[in-house]
Amino acid sequence: MLKNQCHYELMNLRQLGELEFLLLGDLRDVLEEEANEQNRKWLLAIVEVLARTIPREFYLREKGGYLQDVVNCCPEVDQEVQTLLKEHQTLRDRLDQLRNELQRLRPFRTQAAALKYELAEWMKKLEQHNQKEGKLVHCAYSQDMGVGD
Repeated sequence: MLKNQCHYELMNLRQLGELEFLLLGDLRDVLEEEANEQNRKWLLAIVEVLARTIPREFYLREKGGYLQDVVNCCPEVDQEVQTLLKEHQTLRDRLDQLRNELQRLRPFRTQAAALKYELAEWMKKLEQHNQKEGKLVHCAYSQDMGVGD
C-alpha cells in the first residue's frame, strides 16, 4: 500500500466532513477553469476521492451515526430522516455516474460545459442536503432538550 494513501474507512465523521469541505472547495475552483484535458484529470481526481469519502460519510451518518439518534430522540422526524436517507443513495448514484462520464469522456472539450454544469448541480444538491440534515438535527435536539421553553 502506498504511504500517502488515505484510509477512508478509518476516518471518523468529523474528519470525513472536513475532507468533503476541502474537496468541494477544490471542485468549485476547478469547475471555473478552462475546459481542457488537464482540467478533466483534476476533476476526475477530485470526483474519485469524493466517490470514496461520501459513501463512507453517509454510512457513518446512517449506521450508528446521529441520524438514528435523531429519530430515537424525536420520532416525529422519522419521515424527514427517511427522505434524507433516500437522498444519500441518489447523491451517491449520481456521483458515480459523473465519475464514469469523466473517465470515458474523450475529447473533453466537446462535452465539458454540460458535464461541468452537472457537477456543479450535484455539488449544489449535496450542499442543500447537508443544510437540511443539519437543520433537522439541530431542531430535533433542540426539541428534546426543551430549548425555547
